[in-house]
Amino acid sequence: VWDLIKLGDYLSAREDVDPSRIGITGESLGGMHAWFAAFVDTRYSVVVPIIGVQGFQWAIDNDKWQARVDSIKPLFEEARIDSGKSEIDAEVVKKVWDKIAPGMASQFDAPYSVPLIAPRPLLLLNGADDPRCPVLGLQEPASKAAEAYEKAGSADKFK
Repeated sequence: VWDLIKLGDYLSAREDVDPSRIGITGESLGGMHAWFAAFVDTRYSVVVPIIGVQGFQWAIDNDKWQARVDSIKPLFEEARIDSGKSEIDAEVVKKVWDKIAPGMASQFDAPYSVPLIAPRPLLLLNGADDPRCPVLGLQEPASKAAEAYEKAGSADKFK
């Protein structure tokens, strides 16, 4: 995210770039980066995270973290061993997420951070069958974002 903030600095300083028209997108991890960068840097005037947004605490609470964990399993296996656990469980997952991105499953989780993008245009795209970012894990963030966009008078800028 810091790199994307610095990219915003670079683009905003260029004479051939209109700083009010800088958008951001990304797919999978890039979608997460786009979402995180946009909620901390308002220079991103339009945001389109693709299969990157989910409620991380939702995934823990609903036992839907396995596919995401499997994508970087060695990290979680090491944490499991360090925790003295016989298998990777929700507790190990939460500890790893808190270590690699503090607050990702709490104050910076999607239900709290995605609404902060309002009133800028936001299009959330997740695949119906994507096990890493299940559509059900997007329901609460999308609902809270819709409320924020409605409150900001810009409901038409959220999809």
